[in-house]
Order: sequence, then structure tokens, then C-alpha cells
Amino acid sequence: METFVQTSRLFAQEWASAPRSVGAICPSSRRLAARLAHEVPAGDGAVIELGGGTGSVTHALLANGVSSDRLIVVERSAAFVRHLRERFPDVPVMHADAADLSRSLPLDLRVDAIVSCLPLRSLPSQEAEAVVGQWRQVLRPGGVVIQFSYDIRPTRGMAGAGDDFVLLSSRLVWANLPPARIVTMQLRAPGLASAREITNRSV
Repeated sequence: METFVQTSRLFAQEWASAPRSVGAICPSSRRLAARLAHEVPAGDGAVIELGGGTGSVTHALLANGVSSDRLIVVERSAAFVRHLRERFPDVPVMHADAADLSRSLPLDLRVDAIVSCLPLRSLPSQEAEAVVGQWRQVLRPGGVVIQFSYDIRPTRGMAGAGDDFVLLSSRLVWANLPPARIVTMQLRAPGLASAREITNRSV
């Protein structure tokens, strides 16, 4: 059974080797992970978690009712991939890059939600844009993206998302180190208003 010390050591090692890719100074808190999981809509389509890390959000998604055969975790750190596969043997964990997501998923896969734990604001702009571009490719119309950021300022959307995504909610989670903002956006389907026409709701 893994311990908090073992998980923290793994996270610290990965952060030391690639701080911009990891983005955070410690794993997501239980409160943040639970809030992210709560934003996932009910359904039978796939839920893609980007940046599984040590598995705090993966655990919350499973605890919130996302079945292991519906969840796919994408992680590009080999050390985190090994850890996740050991911790969640029934969950598919892909060693892949979110900027090339569409090549890693089956062409006919219906994706209802993407839960992104990636530090988009600390990534090079071209890489961040590539990740958002992949969201457009793999999400079904009406599917959602749930992204958290350590920039807690009020926002009217997500950087790089443009009018393809409709803002559903923007919520603060103080019980995390550091505090984080969760932004939930929906890929526009015919008849949906643009993000500019939606009033931001902050909690």
C-alpha cells in the first residue's frame, strides 16, 4: 500500500526534473480533486484525464462514479505512468502527450469530458495551443472541458479556447496549496451561445 511519503517523494522528484511540466508544488488536494470530479457530467461516453500525476484526481473521479471502463488517463511522465498503472490496475493509463491526443485515442471514441490537470499557463504558448486544439478534435459537440489553474483571478473563459467553447462555470477552491480556480467549458453545439454571451458565475 502506498504511503503519503512515497507519493510526495515521487511528486517532488518529477517536479525537480521538469517543474514547468508538473506545474504545481504539490499534488492536488482532496477538495480540489473532488470538485473537479463533481463537474464531470453523467453519461456513458469516455472521460479523459490529462496529466494524471500521482492519481489524486483519478481517485476522485472513480469515487464520484466514473467507471474504470469509461475513464482514460493520459500522462507523459514515465514515472507517473508506472505509478498510476500500479495504483489503478483497472484504469487504462496511456503514456502519451496531450498535445498529440487524437493520435492516441480510437477514432470512433465518444468523449463526453476532458479533465485537464495540465499547467497550461506555464507551458510554451505553441504547446498550450496544440493541447486546446486537440480538445476540439476529440470532444463530441456539447462535451465539456474541466481545467484548473492557479491563476485565481475572475475569468470569462479559458486562454486559447476562443468562441468554440461556452463558459459554464468558474469556481474557486481555497482548500488547496496554492488555491485554484476550476473553469468548466462546453464545446459549442448548434444553437449554443458563444462564450461572450454567457455571464461568468464565480463561487
